[in-house]
Amino acid sequence: MRMHNLDTKKYKRFFAFGCSFTNYKWPTWADIIGQDIEFYQNWAMPGAGNHFIFNSVIEADARYHYNKDDLVIIFWSTKEREDRYHNNVWLNDTNTTQEKTYGKEWVMRFGVDFRGFLVRDMAYMKAIQDIMKNKDCDWVNFTWHELFNSSHLRQTSNDKESLLRLWREKSKEIYLGGSIADFFDDRDVIKLYQDVFTNVDAMYKWFEVECINHRIAPDNDLHPTPMEALQFLDWLWPNNTLSDKARKYALSWDYSNKPYRPPISRL
Repeated sequence: MRMHNLDTKKYKRFFAFGCSFTNYKWPTWADIIGQDIEFYQNWAMPGAGNHFIFNSVIEADARYHYNKDDLVIIFWSTKEREDRYHNNVWLNDTNTTQEKTYGKEWVMRFGVDFRGFLVRDMAYMKAIQDIMKNKDCDWVNFTWHELFNSSHLRQTSNDKESLLRLWREKSKEIYLGGSIADFFDDRDVIKLYQDVFTNVDAMYKWFEVECINHRIAPDNDLHPTPMEALQFLDWLWPNNTLSDKARKYALSWDYSNKPYRPPISRL
């Protein structure tokens, strides 16, 4: 069933899926949870898109058969990515690396079709949600990435913090099942997959964390630090059962002298 609170004591196995926000050079939200569950597999890959994530969730089930003792968490990635299985390995390219892999002509033809990306990835997300609803395991899916575009929004402000605040305010309507604002592109696709959006958690949290902490990662790295990841888990599941071991593991990787602050209340 879809999980609404994180109780790590319930599970014997934990499977995590996503991109570099799930598997990175320092611990992520998944690694923190993994400290409390004996069998932990992280299927995420840096640079991965939703095609890869979809395939990974299905393959893991085929290999391990999700059951009542399992926790499955899917972190959906940004839609402007290209995944291909080639010569026995996955090629995962972000919008900044596709030209090196496929060439400039390919990128100009196939790498800028944002409506096409949305149509493709919404189908992947709906398929996974429908499949997981019929499994015995506990599961949840979330994202911190923008799943839809707004050409209008990007023309309204040059101030990053104001832009994030405006995006959160407008996108909340969609994620809570409300009306679809004229503000967004491809509204017909969003409407078709409205149920998918309302079953994705935590769209706004990355914006909140970024504004609250003002980024503490080294070298202006945009990936959440372990402390920010812990903040996120405490926001998403305020009554979680993360152990002292898991919390100390996250905080031991802190990159500044900034103390941990509990997240603001979830809306």
